Amino acid sequence: MPRFSQVFSLSNSQSELDFVDIELNKDTPLYLDPFAIQLKSDDWSAVCIDHIRSFFSALLDSIRDENLGRTKHLLTNLREPNEVRLGESEGKPRGRGIGPKKAAKIFEAFRNSVAFDTGLLEDVAESELFIEFIGRDTISDLTVNVLRGPLCDYTRKQCNLLDIDTTIVRDLSPVWDIGLNDWRSTEQELPIHEGKAIVLVPKLSVRYSLALDSQEFYDFHMTEYLQAEYLNAGGSLVRTFVNGEKYVTKKDVKEEHPKNKNDMAAFVQEHPEVLEAYKQLKGAEGPLTNQDIMRVSQNTFFQEDLFARVLIDRLQQIPTGTPTANEYHSVVMGICTFLFYPSLTCPVKEHSVDQGRKRIDIKFNNSATGGFFNQMLLSPNTRSIAVPMECKNYTKEIANPELDQIAGRYSIHRGSLGFLLCRNMDNRARFIDRCRDNVGAGRGYTIVLEDADIVEFLEYVEQNQRNMIDDALTRRFDEIT
Repeated sequence: MPRFSQVFSLSNSQSELDFVDIELNKDTPLYLDPFAIQLKSDDWSAVCIDHIRSFFSALLDSIRDENLGRTKHLLTNLREPNEVRLGESEGKPRGRGIGPKKAAKIFEAFRNSVAFDTGLLEDVAESELFIEFIGRDTISDLTVNVLRGPLCDYTRKQCNLLDIDTTIVRDLSPVWDIGLNDWRSTEQELPIHEGKAIVLVPKLSVRYSLALDSQEFYDFHMTEYLQAEYLNAGGSLVRTFVNGEKYVTKKDVKEEHPKNKNDMAAFVQEHPEVLEAYKQLKGAEGPLTNQDIMRVSQNTFFQEDLFARVLIDRLQQIPTGTPTANEYHSVVMGICTFLFYPSLTCPVKEHSVDQGRKRIDIKFNNSATGGFFNQMLLSPNTRSIAVPMECKNYTKEIANPELDQIAGRYSIHRGSLGFLLCRNMDNRARFIDRCRDNVGAGRGYTIVLEDADIVEFLEYVEQNQRNMIDDALTRRFDEIT
């Protein structure tokens, strides 16, 4: 089956790409999860959260107002999201969509829901727990539809980064407009395969299934809580082992409390701490790794230690100089994605030429929840919401103009941390002194990474010591402060 990377002649593997490298003729069994998105605070996730909350608020308002026409309008525009190629369809991708009949059923399901009636239901991710007829396919498809605009924008930027041709598409389903609080038809620039548009999805935002799952919550959280409660209270469900120990079986609890979403909502109202503990547990699972994604999407066991050596060899084979600047840029950006995901995500190309000279500027979102990049995000000195990187495919002393160039990209809104990547320098110590001077003058924190540094990081991965990369980055930061 052709993959996106194969059809568009990319040399990057899945681990070097920020998005899911989908098969184009069938769906990949991964899901866009609103709960996973809501856990993040980076720029991409913030835009998505705004869209999801805007739509869900409009939907709940229409149901609360008994406005079936508005509800049907909102839901029937949730059409078949074939363009993302995610889900469980057999054979060729075919999204599910919501027709008028299903929209009416969902309207009634919400109206008759304890969670809706009591105000317990606050976000779309919890709908699968409490609302009948709402399952993982419906929520994932709803999320894709509501995020179609941001996803198309993300796809266009990834194509720009990877030099993939795009075409104006006018027949795509409408996008959710948070300003209008309604659906809006628009045109998008997207890659095309066999006459069909393709929309890419960041791998940071996908999961094997929805994080919040009603069956899982019922089996392992609600039932086990009630099991302990019955045991403590005594009564007819309590049994006794031969040795005198008391116990309550899950089977008996489930017979007493069969799965019912309204009953689950009532349980959570009485015991909100159980749902909070469940959500914290699911949130702690974190994003899928490259190994996870490739096992599902390609049925392949990815050995990142072996691949790290492949990347070392690939980097070292690139000659220095302007003629191979594009190749160096492509390889080193793939390496950075491989090394720093899921801390750094959503790379965007910002400029390519400066006064006729090749100039590569890339900006990553800082999505880190731990480690070096999270420290840089939280530090009031760096506050690195975005992390710019500049690539110089030459071997010489890097001077003040190069340092000024990247320092000019720091701001209150973006943060004050960046990286300058180059092959090697004539006098590293002198450049570090300049970086230190910039820090003292309040002009930001610029870390330089030569080939030797990149190779060092890759060797840590090769030796199954990926955690050492954070220590090495901290040392590079300390030398300029």
